[in-house]
Amino acid sequence: MGKNIANTTHTFFFCDGGSCQKAGGEKVIRAARAYLRNNDNWNDTHTIKTRCNGRCEDAPTCIVHPGEFWYKELTPEKITHIVKGHIQNECPLETELLYREGWEEQVSNKEIAPIKPKPFEFKSDEELGDCLITRGFSSDQYLYPLFLFLLEKPEGVTLQLPNKPHLAFKDINAVNYSKEFTLELQTKTDCLEFFIAAVPKENKELQQLKISSTEYFYQKETTKTGIRFKNKFGKTLGRIEFDSINTEAWQYCTKIQLQRLTLDLSQL
Repeated sequence: MGKNIANTTHTFFFCDGGSCQKAGGEKVIRAARAYLRNNDNWNDTHTIKTRCNGRCEDAPTCIVHPGEFWYKELTPEKITHIVKGHIQNECPLETELLYREGWEEQVSNKEIAPIKPKPFEFKSDEELGDCLITRGFSSDQYLYPLFLFLLEKPEGVTLQLPNKPHLAFKDINAVNYSKEFTLELQTKTDCLEFFIAAVPKENKELQQLKISSTEYFYQKETTKTGIRFKNKFGKTLGRIEFDSINTEAWQYCTKIQLQRLTLDLSQL
């Protein structure tokens, strides 16, 4: 039988992402749940395991509502005091807080600067010729939104796959990402697969198929822009080309995927 959430006074969101798991997050969750059970607070509180909450450097983490309290670097001992304090409506453990509602800044002991794409640089590429090129991000958190946007804005966008005819993006009817590793592009007659999620290291076949490098480029000879996908071994898995530097899809790439990176054509 499910818990009656109408009776819930506090909710504890425990990150269960990879970094928090490695840092002992499961022991933290177990300690919190044991305390709640043994102190007769099980039915008026709620604990939830979440996916990564984006603060891997502060692992393990927990968010407490109401009040939006973010706790960092937790241990079983710390979480017991934190849970007890919130249930008894006492002041939170400020020394263990990463952030709380009303603060202007977060407080992290292990802050890592955000990773940003490097500027476009000139390169004489064997496949692309003279070009300006940079590397973007290749996780599914970037690639899935990219393909969704291209589905919505397909004008002037072409997909090129090895040993297949060029495909206008306007002929793609759907983008599905429901399988464990695989993004599917569906046309009237075909289903094209891209492997965009982390795959097992021991699976050499999937390692060959997974997109591990995403490069954005401007070709000097054709004046076209595009994206090239490669596996970890440097083999090209496919390319997307835009027929103009002014294509709405390319503008999206530089603004969202490359975090407002600009092309300096004077380098050519």
